[in-house]
Amino acid sequence: MRRLDRPRVRVRAVAVQPGLLLDRWVKRSRRAARRDVVDVLYELMPRRGELGGRDRPFLMPEQQDAKEAVLKKIRQQLRCDGYTVNDDMTVWHLYAIELAMPPRGSPKRGKAVRRAVYVGQTSVPLDERIRQHREGHVNAKGMRLHSSICHEFFYQPRLDLVPKELRQTLYCKQDALMAESDLRIHFEAQGYRVFGGTERLDERRAALGIDPR
Repeated sequence: MRRLDRPRVRVRAVAVQPGLLLDRWVKRSRRAARRDVVDVLYELMPRRGELGGRDRPFLMPEQQDAKEAVLKKIRQQLRCDGYTVNDDMTVWHLYAIELAMPPRGSPKRGKAVRRAVYVGQTSVPLDERIRQHREGHVNAKGMRLHSSICHEFFYQPRLDLVPKELRQTLYCKQDALMAESDLRIHFEAQGYRVFGGTERLDERRAALGIDPR
């Protein structure tokens, strides 16, 4: 499980009425047994008046798109809350890499300074992600999996510089992007020259009352 205090769940649409019929189906269905389903978590389902709830079932196939949209929304919310949804074990972590960069305005071969960092978030193991930046990794399809500036000026990983409150496991991409921008803001406040962490930067600066640069 992604979080020990959150159970594994399956999010699916079934043609069985919630309540007694659904409870019986879960307890007796071979299909449910094959998927290790043991209980119905009604508190995680759409409410009665909501689309997909007990009083508003989907009419198929007319509402196929609406059904898929609701399922996607539920899965996303539960993943962000730390549930293991449909066996998806993906989690995210933040990292920082120290860069050996010349001072602004100096030739690239000038004296290097190391008060520069690259910040990022990743769902792959941290050692692997750092290796991709260090080695300039490109996948079999020719897609670049590294930051060009991080690869060029790579000095060393600095996970020790990541504040304790930002070292926790993150359970959805949006939270990871927000935390990545928070990490950038943290280093900027320390006087570092920072690369990465820009995707949600304006949003986070506005939320924190920081004037845009």
